Amino acid sequence: MNSETGSIAAFLYKQCDVPVYESELPEQFQVPSLYIPPPSVFDENDTVSTFKKTYSLNIKLFHLDSVQALYTADRIADAVRESRQQIPLLTEAGEHTGDFIRITRMETRIGDKGEAVIMIRWTSRYYYQKHSNPALRDIDINSGVKQK
Repeated sequence: MNSETGSIAAFLYKQCDVPVYESELPEQFQVPSLYIPPPSVFDENDTVSTFKKTYSLNIKLFHLDSVQALYTADRIADAVRESRQQIPLLTEAGEHTGDFIRITRMETRIGDKGEAVIMIRWTSRYYYQKHSNPALRDIDINSGVKQK
């Protein structure tokens, strides 16, 4: 789990304090609980020195029935909205970095029986690798100049 997805998982856990599953959902999982799979990602060019990746995270919230699941999902989504769509970015140790993840889109809907889905989307920018080239010191032009 990358630091952004981990930060979102920590924020969601603070809102509902239920077990969180992240890699595979076990056959016997607790209800209520959250399942946070890896996000889907697509990228695009951004600036001359950065590219951006848009993440889409489809979180499943399990509860006793679908209505309760959707109610809890809406409560979680409202907590994100009330924080101005910003989730604090944490280190792997759980410490605040001072940066935030800006959520660009949230959606809640009923999934299967006893399940609601929270779709969270955000965009992050990353620098291209810079290649180190030797500095140009002298330029000698010895051809292409007309003589009088």
